[in-house]
Amino acid sequence: MPNHRPQTVDDGKRHRPRSIVRCLATIFCFLVFVSSACQPSQTVTLALLGDLMLGRGVDPKPDSLAYLTPDLSAADLALANLESPLAPVLPASDSTYNLCASSVRADLLPAWGFDLLSLANNHSFDCSPDGPAETRSALEAAGFTSIGPGLEPVYREVNGLQLAFLAFEDVALPLDTNTAVQAIRSARATSAVVIVSIHWGAEYQGGASDRQKSLALQFAVAGAALIWGHHPHVLQPAEWIETVQGKTFVLYSLGNALFDQGGLADTRRSALVVVTLDADGVTSVRIVPFEIDVANSRVVQPDTETVEKIQDRLNLP
Repeated sequence: MPNHRPQTVDDGKRHRPRSIVRCLATIFCFLVFVSSACQPSQTVTLALLGDLMLGRGVDPKPDSLAYLTPDLSAADLALANLESPLAPVLPASDSTYNLCASSVRADLLPAWGFDLLSLANNHSFDCSPDGPAETRSALEAAGFTSIGPGLEPVYREVNGLQLAFLAFEDVALPLDTNTAVQAIRSARATSAVVIVSIHWGAEYQGGASDRQKSLALQFAVAGAALIWGHHPHVLQPAEWIETVQGKTFVLYSLGNALFDQGGLADTRRSALVVVTLDADGVTSVRIVPFEIDVANSRVVQPDTETVEKIQDRLNLP
């Protein structure tokens, strides 16, 4: 009678390697899953301010923004709209609306904690027809990259996350909406998180205009994750815009960062906004209220009543 025992042993030997392979594959997949689940998500913090002016009645000093410097320095990138263009020689001007400032004042910006400054605003040519180029040169000499004016994005990779910054201006001349939207789409097509700086709206208005809201919606649909506005010189309520692409956070106006406007209390009350972003957009928002001491060209800690007014004006959703 034939003995089948060896065959059984041989079958076992033949199948055992397959079982081991399956087991090892399962363990490998589990380890990959655990590694991915434990991997911290890529996030970036941005500290955002409104209009920063270094000319006219402002006498900036190394400690002018000392109250905000810890938050500006702690962020991965700190940004503001540079409302005063820079020039090596100040032009003769009788206009109280000329905000041109000496290029030597760019040396103050590193100590204040800034990284990127938008140049797209209605005062960019106050110094000369070559104002943007002169300002950009002064900032580069101080170690800064500027955003705008123009349609070319500035790309930064921070903590493994690709960011694209664009800066538009809708005050001196109406913005060409179609080209702006296309620039946002093109930047988003690179898989970058798109942040749009825009100078828009009407001065001293406590809420966004229809024009601002229309542009914000078009920018959101085009793929902007964050819209950071300025020019009204007062805070305006922020909002979220939901589209099929996701959610866009809109700061319609961040008021003044440092300015010489003292006539209205609202031009002196402002906030630094710290946002956290990941690949899907803004994940959290925090504000640091402050008040501008116009007489001494510095920002200071506000009292409790002023903090409440600032929070009410910004009205974070």
